Amino acid sequence: MVRIRNINSIYVFDSVARFGSVTKAAHYSGSTQSSVSYHIKKLEADLGVVLFRRTAHGLELTEEGTRLASHGDAGLRQIGKGIEQVAQRHSVVRVALVPMFASRLVSAHISRLQQSCPDVEVVLLNHNNSFVDFPDPRSFADFGIQWGRGGWSRFNAVKLWNERLVAVCSPDYMARLAIAQPADVQRCTLLHVDDKRMWTEWTERCGTTLRAEQPSMMLEDRHFQLSATINGLGISLFAEWLVKAELASGVLVNPFGQSYPTSFSYYLVTPKGPPLASSAKRVRDWFLKLAGEFSR
Repeated sequence: MVRIRNINSIYVFDSVARFGSVTKAAHYSGSTQSSVSYHIKKLEADLGVVLFRRTAHGLELTEEGTRLASHGDAGLRQIGKGIEQVAQRHSVVRVALVPMFASRLVSAHISRLQQSCPDVEVVLLNHNNSFVDFPDPRSFADFGIQWGRGGWSRFNAVKLWNERLVAVCSPDYMARLAIAQPADVQRCTLLHVDDKRMWTEWTERCGTTLRAEQPSMMLEDRHFQLSATINGLGISLFAEWLVKAELASGVLVNPFGQSYPTSFSYYLVTPKGPPLASSAKRVRDWFLKLAGEFSR
């Protein structure tokens, strides 16, 4: 196997092959004519073939030179792609966020994130609580925030804090259905995003049950769920901190006057596999620090 001792010789050869001129290749590469000529002679010596022949119009590739040029061009393009991907991996960090977490917490601290990681381009991407279900999550984001109970086999998950749930509805909906105690939810339309597991857990903690034919409506995301709740379409469960503003303004009410512990929470999830790039680790650590501050 022939070994090329100086990879720069391949770059120089590629330039000469494209321009057909040592002078133009030297100008393009910011080098000297003597340096370019040296690399070509060294490459020919290593390979034991003549790569160029001189003509009245400049340099022309020999048959061997043409063959090497076709492979060299493809190889250099692949190397370029690899370098671009590696460089991008260290400078661009993609974070998958569920929309309401992003709007209610992260958005207020974007400037702090930029100040903490000024050399990193952080791309914030939305997902409908489905990041852990992506066939290839790393192709979407470096890490993400997910709502659930943890235990995702393909991810390393860190719980951000313990949550408490509140059942909320519009004042009109509460009055119209005479909601006063947890058992009254049997008369309500349950609004939810993923499934009814949160409602099942909530009723168990409250000592009541759901009807076999309990009316329900599944909505696309929590923002949509919040709007539907405010507009009197049903009753919802939310993490208590997410609806503090709506409860304070009176557009939503808590019919039972209390919150309830839950096994559900927000998690920072990182796909298992190759370790995160240093820039992604810095951004992840910033999110964990923000979560620590918020939970206190």
